[in-house]
Amino acid sequence: MTLVTTSRKPAPELRTLGKDLAFTLGGKYSPRGKAGVDEVLSWGDVVIIISRKGRKTLVETYVSGVPVSGILLSGFSVSRRDVPLVKGLRTGSEQVYRELAECLDITLTDAGVNEIAFHGTQGKGYVLKIAQLPEGTQSGVSHQD
Repeated sequence: MTLVTTSRKPAPELRTLGKDLAFTLGGKYSPRGKAGVDEVLSWGDVVIIISRKGRKTLVETYVSGVPVSGILLSGFSVSRRDVPLVKGLRTGSEQVYRELAECLDITLTDAGVNEIAFHGTQGKGYVLKIAQLPEGTQSGVSHQD
């Protein structure tokens, strides 16, 4: 099962993002509280940690305690969706797709190459904006706790 959690004291918008991400992936959201990263990683086979890194948002994915992806977001938008609910993530980024395809429900689409889209609860639609990374860098970012 996929577990989504946030940093220790998340802003309300990060908590909502985490809950809706868990919903679209068919997983569970659990507040982190005072738990350390090692403890959080023991809570599920696939663990996603959402936190702030300066003005950006960091979405880290771990499988069996091993980091498989760290995606830095420059921001995200939430809008009212007027299409039927579709579960799972959609991205136009081949790199993001390759990193997450084996552990999460993600589809490679013709969406923006620097975007990840998904449908949340209560008619919400999300578009996550992937931060531009300098040439030659990996999307993986290690968690600093």
